[in-house]
Amino acid sequence: MKFKHIYILIFALLVSCKRDELNVTTDFNSKLISEYIDPYELDSINESWVKEDSLFLSDLKKVLKKDERNIVDIFKIDKKDRKTNLGFGYEQIEASMGKGYVSIFYNVLLKDGQIISYELSPQIPRNKLLTERYLNLYSGIFKIEDNRIYNRYYNIEEMENPLMDIKSDFVLNENLRFLMTPFSGTRYGYYGGEANSIFTNRAIFSKESKSMSSEICQTLMYSKNPSTRLMAFEHYMKNKSEFKNSELIDNWIDKVYSELPTIVTLEGCMVTSRNSKKLVSEYVKRKTNANNVYN
Repeated sequence: MKFKHIYILIFALLVSCKRDELNVTTDFNSKLISEYIDPYELDSINESWVKEDSLFLSDLKKVLKKDERNIVDIFKIDKKDRKTNLGFGYEQIEASMGKGYVSIFYNVLLKDGQIISYELSPQIPRNKLLTERYLNLYSGIFKIEDNRIYNRYYNIEEMENPLMDIKSDFVLNENLRFLMTPFSGTRYGYYGGEANSIFTNRAIFSKESKSMSSEICQTLMYSKNPSTRLMAFEHYMKNKSEFKNSELIDNWIDKVYSELPTIVTLEGCMVTSRNSKKLVSEYVKRKTNANNVYN
């Protein structure tokens, strides 16, 4: 068993606002999601809830060992359920399955109606007396290391690849590869939610854009993440003199707008859909400070 590269980038906004040996014979990438020590403690433990979680996680472990692609039945995923259109045949379903104390949140990606990749995010009980027990229940499903538990990914490498083959002599770093995937967040904008926090995808892009080459920017334009595509368009429109093939890029931008005319964003705490072209234009006109933060 081997673990491929681990995404250790943490940001405050997650999408809605002892070392264990793992048994699963599979390769999976991991992104840090949580420290599992919590000072909050309940007076009593509901053992029936623990039993429900234990049975569900045991079944999940068996499913993943047999065929980790086959998660539809155990999570009761309805492919006809509300989906986010990512463009170019890709769709996203985000939901969770909860039993007792915890839920597992899933971010499933489909291509032409078939699941091709997913992210599983575990939840830890707030009662610290249950920490050790749930670490044992999660062992073999998620990587647990140094007081942290990590998300599990299936076929994330496919989502790191651009929509089209692009000849290049450079390699994207971890942050940029993660930004290429819808798992970095598909809402476009800058900040939102109760804490008015910066979006994870925007935080990564702002950091990387400080030294972004035109070649890397063009690769991001072909991301399977619609938000990443639009942020790359922003960068291009603000730095056109650095790009040599504007006609080709402009044609691709028009195709993207035609393919996905609207994009999901946050206005305060409200999730809304906006015209992609108009919203990009608004961000291009807005000024940023030295840290690429919008004023």
